[in-house]
Amino acid sequence: MAKYSEWDRFTERFGHISIPTKLFRALLDITDENALATLAERHGVELTSEVVSFWFKKISLETLLRYISIESQYGRAGEVEIEHEGRDYTISIYHEYGKKWSTFLEHYLDKAIRTYLKTIPQFETAENTVTLRFQVP
Repeated sequence: MAKYSEWDRFTERFGHISIPTKLFRALLDITDENALATLAERHGVELTSEVVSFWFKKISLETLLRYISIESQYGRAGEVEIEHEGRDYTISIYHEYGKKWSTFLEHYLDKAIRTYLKTIPQFETAENTVTLRFQVP
């Protein structure tokens, strides 16, 4: 029931699809990394605005972090841990999709955080992990 109320009823309206992990990885493998970065940056602004505004009616630190958590939990973008101490935030993402997905996540989150939180995140990116740190103003 929680999955329906937090995920399914919203994603159905945005045309989300489910595909097997093997197919998703194959699509990433054949995609040019620069094109993937450009796509991620565009959607870091557009998709974030559309989805977060629709789900939560506003974009804020709280709603953006909630979106990232829900996307992780139900959308299988990766396992996410969010920690904060005062104004300092760390988001750690582990996934099984390889370097190109890490590249996508880095560019997507960089653009979303710069645009909506007006701060510059610092990234550490590896094959299957992305860690970002930022400080809210």
